[in-house]
Amino acid sequence: MRFPEFKGEWEETTLGKCVIQPLDYGMNTAAITYDGENKYIRITDIDEQSSQYISDSPVSPAGQLLDKYIVEENDILFARTGASTGKTYLYKKKDGKLYFAGFLIRAKIKTECNSTFIFAQTKTVRYYKWVGFMSIRSGQPGINSQEYASYRFLIPQKEEQDKIAKFLSLLDSRIEAQIKIIEDLKKLKSAVITVIFTTTNGVNYQLKDLAKFIGGGTPSSNDSSYWSGDIPWISSSDVSEDNINKITITRHITNEAIKKSATQICESPCILIVSRVGVGKVALSNISLCTSQDFCNLTKIKCNPKFLAYQLQSIMKRKSYAVQGTSIKGITTEEIKKTGIMLPSIEKQLSIASTLSRIDTFIDVEI
Repeated sequence: MRFPEFKGEWEETTLGKCVIQPLDYGMNTAAITYDGENKYIRITDIDEQSSQYISDSPVSPAGQLLDKYIVEENDILFARTGASTGKTYLYKKKDGKLYFAGFLIRAKIKTECNSTFIFAQTKTVRYYKWVGFMSIRSGQPGINSQEYASYRFLIPQKEEQDKIAKFLSLLDSRIEAQIKIIEDLKKLKSAVITVIFTTTNGVNYQLKDLAKFIGGGTPSSNDSSYWSGDIPWISSSDVSEDNINKITITRHITNEAIKKSATQICESPCILIVSRVGVGKVALSNISLCTSQDFCNLTKIKCNPKFLAYQLQSIMKRKSYAVQGTSIKGITTEEIKKTGIMLPSIEKQLSIASTLSRIDTFIDVEI
């Protein structure tokens, strides 16, 4: 697909031919508290999905601040090491005064090329394959400045680059607007949950009084016959972070697998609480299934399951924040059993569950 007014073949070039100076490395200095003006962009400050600068909690670079490390218009930054090798960022004026860190490499795109078009070349399947190949060749994730400069791609004349870049920028703007809509809806849901569960009156219980607890387990992967059945089995990665109704089921096990492992069938409706890897996630299943050992599962629920799942989602998120950055690897079943639950009338439970469910539906539509 191409804009009809343009003819002729695209020419092959390299990144090194599109820059005004050799690709260079950033500052090797620590991050300190943000000084209100000078920001420090590191690999972790580039969003994995959007490739935008994460401006929520800016930091400043320590030591002497040299102008040669300031990121400017038409500059593209490349992550050069670690699991994020290949990640890129195109500077935007709205991001302010940025100094780039030593694990990033900068390409200063010349005016004869369109930096947005060049940046788009780092979002192609071809680029990702190249990054993977270069990392494998070196034996560990990492690409140096000379290697980045050697990356080859096709490029049209400047006028066509500009038109393609304008089109891509319009798409990016629409995506950014959509992301903001989704984030605003998530904030609304969080605010509604906070208001509901702090202002609604009801009877207080411990969770252990409201359901039967069932654990999980993982059948041996060495016996393929265990994984050829029709009983759904999930791990923590199959559960959504934000939506209790989203469960991705791709694996099924046999009755024999259940007999030979710690996993158990959770009769529906059941609430699945991730207590270890991925701690804090909560899901509601309307089908019977099995889970890995990372779950603490509830069956035979004595109240509205959806209402309880939403209340647990709110509680478990707070608990997960409490264990982040500590040596604690999860939340014990005994601790979960002692969780305090507030139950209003069944009519109120149904009303609250319906309200929160509608918000989740709105979010799904926007996604």
